[in-house]
Amino acid sequence: MFPPVVIWWLLITFLLFAPAAQAERDLLSQAQWATTQERLSPSEAMALDFRAAEAATLNLGPYQGRIWLRMTLDGEANAESRWLSIRWPYFRDLRVFLRDSSAPGGDWLEVRETTEVAGLLDMPGHPGRLLPRFSGEREVMIQLRADGPTALRLTLGTLEEERVRTLERYTLFGVYLGAMLGMAAYSLFLMLAVRERTYLGYAAFLAATVLYVGLRYNILTPLFPDVVQSVPPAARAQLAVALVALSGIWFVRRFLRTQRDDRLADRSLVGVMVAALLSMPASIWLAGVVSFAIMAVYAVAAVAAIVWAAVRAMRRGFDPAGYLLLGWSVFALAVLLYLAMLLGWLPYATWLMISLPVGSLAEALLLAFALGNRIRHKQREEAVLAQERDRYRFLSEQDGLTGLYNRRALDRRLDHAIATSLRTGDPLSLIVLDADWFKDYNDRYGHLAGDDALRCLARVMRANVRDGDGCFRYGGEEFVILLPGQGLAQATVVAERIREAYRGNSASELGPGGTVSLGLAQFREGDSANTLLARGDAALYHAKERGRDRVELAH
Repeated sequence: MFPPVVIWWLLITFLLFAPAAQAERDLLSQAQWATTQERLSPSEAMALDFRAAEAATLNLGPYQGRIWLRMTLDGEANAESRWLSIRWPYFRDLRVFLRDSSAPGGDWLEVRETTEVAGLLDMPGHPGRLLPRFSGEREVMIQLRADGPTALRLTLGTLEEERVRTLERYTLFGVYLGAMLGMAAYSLFLMLAVRERTYLGYAAFLAATVLYVGLRYNILTPLFPDVVQSVPPAARAQLAVALVALSGIWFVRRFLRTQRDDRLADRSLVGVMVAALLSMPASIWLAGVVSFAIMAVYAVAAVAAIVWAAVRAMRRGFDPAGYLLLGWSVFALAVLLYLAMLLGWLPYATWLMISLPVGSLAEALLLAFALGNRIRHKQREEAVLAQERDRYRFLSEQDGLTGLYNRRALDRRLDHAIATSLRTGDPLSLIVLDADWFKDYNDRYGHLAGDDALRCLARVMRANVRDGDGCFRYGGEEFVILLPGQGLAQATVVAERIREAYRGNSASELGPGGTVSLGLAQFREGDSANTLLARGDAALYHAKERGRDRVELAH
């Protein structure tokens, strides 16, 4: 797969620089916050029950309603325009108000300027407002409308600082994107090379994961603003998670071969896929907190079903499931940590924010190892199956008594030899031979002696032919020797050698020696396998008529 050293360095780079890209001066610890379901003006919101934030982050978990933040800023410390940023990209209807102390009653003025961050990338990843210059202390009110997981960090800095942080975030995403899509592209190349569609599932899963991370961290929004912003944030997340679940489960089903080897696990995986599919159309119309709840349920169900299926595969002896289990366990941990933060069970922290991309990158690397291990496992299985096929084929074409090929093998080999002779023009001869007076020998000395005589004749035949020639038991005491590339003259030498060797070595403790008669035929134009064998058999019959223990050529 994609070079592991490269991925490890990219992962280390991501871990080292991600916290630095998130390191900012926080403002939330100086603020107070309150929630309400009503739409209020800043003056009306002042009557809410505000509580001190007391920390740099605020995490309410799934929440539907409005959040008000209240703080005081010192204009002398902000001699130039400052970018006020909300470090959570899923709030809708962000409104920022400054109290105008010079106006009667201290009216609130709304800050509407949203100058985008200038520089190499005009893509602010978080909502914000550009505060005007002012002197003295001014009270600030911020209204946010939430529908889904709600966490935030409030920062204030110059546009130059925001541009640098934006560039750092997009650089990190570029590292992540390059690693993930690089492995996906390489897997597609391997799919075409080895014709294994499991690689397609791996590539689809990586692409879906990149899509989710890009949408969840608001990085892809500037690329497709009209399309992305037309869908509520929670619905975008649910659709992306559904794609991750569908592609991941499809990949795992093919990897573990659950359809063939584990029907129970396969039904569980398919059930999660169906749930993800059914949830996709409804996500656009559901409330954000409901959409998030559905997403959390089938995200946990998907990773749990996959880990369970991998454990079952390991128990049945499928070794490649080890790397798969390790990879999905890492990803499951990252998902659970990230979900715990979204649910408000853990604080909104940088290491939790990057847990999902880091976990998915580590998982992608482990799954790459798993795929390599699976391909090697498949190749070993195919090699074993090929050996078994060859063994069964050999056994089906072997004569049990003599160890020679049987008539079934002769039919196949003779057709092939004739086709080769016709194509190359090389000669082809065969010998048909028969043990003389074998029936009388069998009756007089017994079947054991007869069997021993046939085995002796088989040994003599094998000892006097080349490796490329074929020796066959045609039936009873009749045998055939196939001599590709040899004419009658060469075949006659072989036949005489066999005749003499058998006559001199066929005696045993079970019975005296015997003789053999042989008929030779050479393939000629117009011959078929049957006519060639018939001419060899006629020559053998002629040898027996002329006294046996001799070689005769076919006419």
